[in-house]
Amino acid sequence: MGLRVRLATLDEARGITEVHCSDVEQWVRAASGRGEPAEYEELSVEDRYLHGGPWMSVETCAVHLNYVLTSGQYALVAELDGRVVGELELYVGEERGVLGRTAYIDVLVVHKDFRRRGVGRALVSEARRLAVEEGCDTLSVWPEADAIPFYEKCGVRSVAYRVAHFVVAPDKATEGATAEVEPLPHEYSCVRGSWLISPRTWSSAAAWLKCRWPLALRVAKSTVDEGRIPSLSATFILGAVERDGLDCWLTLWLDDPGLLPSALSAICERARAAGCRRLHVLVDEQLASKVTSLRASLVQRELVLFERLG
Repeated sequence: MGLRVRLATLDEARGITEVHCSDVEQWVRAASGRGEPAEYEELSVEDRYLHGGPWMSVETCAVHLNYVLTSGQYALVAELDGRVVGELELYVGEERGVLGRTAYIDVLVVHKDFRRRGVGRALVSEARRLAVEEGCDTLSVWPEADAIPFYEKCGVRSVAYRVAHFVVAPDKATEGATAEVEPLPHEYSCVRGSWLISPRTWSSAAAWLKCRWPLALRVAKSTVDEGRIPSLSATFILGAVERDGLDCWLTLWLDDPGLLPSALSAICERARAAGCRRLHVLVDEQLASKVTSLRASLVQRELVLFERLG
């Protein structure tokens, strides 16, 4: 039967879970904080989630897959002799900046027993075909460091953004005037014409969608505050994990990136009120100086790669 790549359905949830779980050498009771070794069948859904996200359990994988498919995005599976051996998730959307209309590879995983057989390349090739079919300007990805050579060999080798990951302490940031915040509109169209500022590791469409998809787990990130600041033309979402609200992750769009210091100052006020102790901000390194003015600490650097199509 050989290798073929096709669109996934909800029936693939179990096969996709097996692919993502293949890398785990030792399962532990992570949700309890004790880290005790256990068999997979003995773990709670939260325990499994903490080993790698919603793909680690059929229950949450099916929910996530449903979100992807009903949002008009793409989940691809690679099938070898009737068995699912790889998965790729692709998000298509318009945004400002070098990526333009982009097809963003958010997930690419191959079962550990089927690597170096061209499975990953076949998935990227189909993602590229879909990107062209969707009229995209670029194919993009935020790769793990050890995956960069793979994507370069696949032709995704140009640097779109060099990203700096900062942590800001809201209670130590320069205090700013409290800004009026309006409710956040529900449609992506409200930010399509704005610049995605953080996390610059994602595409704008992927950032929007993934912030709108809740899971009923204490260990999954959920929204603690969101809104639009009209005076700054800023749209923001603060996400945190329920069991540890100390860390908040900022998703931010601005019409004018030059207003980033003012926007961060206003958002720090909101984060402080929400009990956040550490605010994670991931920006293009060209904006780094606008973050360090708030006594931010640099955590690490990342790359976003892209390939121009057509």
